Amino acid sequence: MIKQWRFIRSGFCDPYTNMAIDEAILIAHSKKETLPTLRVYGWKPPAFSIGYFQKVEEVLDLNKCKKKGILFVRRITGGKAIFHYQELTYSLTCFKDEINAFGSVKEGFKKICSFLLNAYKKLGLNPHFAIEIKLPASEKSLLCFTSYEDYDIIINGKKLGGNAQKRKKDLIFQHGSIPLQLEIDDFFLFLRYKPEGLEEKVCSLEDVLGRKISFTEIENIIKTSFEETFSVRLVEGGLTFKEQELATRLREEKYKTLEWNLKR
Repeated sequence: MIKQWRFIRSGFCDPYTNMAIDEAILIAHSKKETLPTLRVYGWKPPAFSIGYFQKVEEVLDLNKCKKKGILFVRRITGGKAIFHYQELTYSLTCFKDEINAFGSVKEGFKKICSFLLNAYKKLGLNPHFAIEIKLPASEKSLLCFTSYEDYDIIINGKKLGGNAQKRKKDLIFQHGSIPLQLEIDDFFLFLRYKPEGLEEKVCSLEDVLGRKISFTEIENIIKTSFEETFSVRLVEGGLTFKEQELATRLREEKYKTLEWNLKR
């Protein structure tokens, strides 16, 4: 029997709402109140997300961000900073046995990110995990897109997107960024330090496809690829009332606060 998952299309939300919804889904599923869930969403307005262990002031020029109204939010996952603009973000919440992601965290990344490989292949691309093409170790960086792990995805020698994960015993939460376009100059202004050679290290779907791709097109490809990769059926749905209430509270009491966002 094919396992059912919940599939949530959230559309575009502000950064505080996005992170609050992700955590509300995680908490609900940890109590086994919901189906395992794949959520897809965008960011409006554009914003930075900061890894859980990062110091914001080492990454961003907070004065420039404030002057231009650029928002930032701290994630519950580790990893590096990302500027979310023309992109689709996915988040996945499940127990290990619901996706057969046993073994180490690294093995879990390989298992989960395989659906992204399949999605990009459906677009006619030739993606690889970084470990497969034996890229030299990346230099230390505060930005997600300028460093890579073994199971980051490389197309034409450049990194496409990035992923971060949080685990609590047998519970897995992972989210990732899929850039549709990259407007590098749009976010350089707000960084404390400009990374060198970024254009040679990263790419967007538009770059590698040679055409524009809509949010809806990649959203549907992600859904199909996920179902095929993991032999599950994604059932379209929304948040429960309890999740909605919790997300609203988390947004106001956690993700919107300087106490959380500047905590390191």
